[in-house]
Amino acid sequence: MKYQWSRIAIATVAVCIAFFGSMWFATHLQARDDAAIAQQFVGMWRLVSYTHRLADGTTRPDPKSVAYIVYTDKNRMCYVAMDPNRPKWKSENTPTPEEAISGIMGLGAYCAMVEVHAKEGFVLHHVDVERVPNLVGRNRKRWFKFEGPNRLTLRIDTSEVVAPDVERTLVWERVQN
Repeated sequence: MKYQWSRIAIATVAVCIAFFGSMWFATHLQARDDAAIAQQFVGMWRLVSYTHRLADGTTRPDPKSVAYIVYTDKNRMCYVAMDPNRPKWKSENTPTPEEAISGIMGLGAYCAMVEVHAKEGFVLHHVDVERVPNLVGRNRKRWFKFEGPNRLTLRIDTSEVVAPDVERTLVWERVQN
């Protein structure tokens, strides 16, 4: 009986080592894949298009059509966008209340810590700086697709899309110079 228990204990330990070893290996491979994909994000990207798709199937461009997004090799990112058609202020230093509101509403900006989930195809932006104070601390989920080394598509997760929009997609191109 003692011999049989020893064989069972050894077999159990071997199964545990194999199971947890394979879990470690899979986790290690996933971390390596995440790091390789994260490296593809690194750099400055210029907005090509920002499209809103509505429930009826029609699309419209976002007014904030001039934008940049920067990803660093330290898992950080910053995004800034503007509506190029915002009215100019009569006075640079003292805008009217209406001018100030149009200036703020015509600007989008945030910075975040980045977490890449390569296997699942999304990146999380853990927001720590935001134009809208209520959004600090939130996570922004972006479904990504690389089309070659210089084209990146980010689709905003549906949980962040507000009706009448059903989808919002940003297409970026890498800034070369």
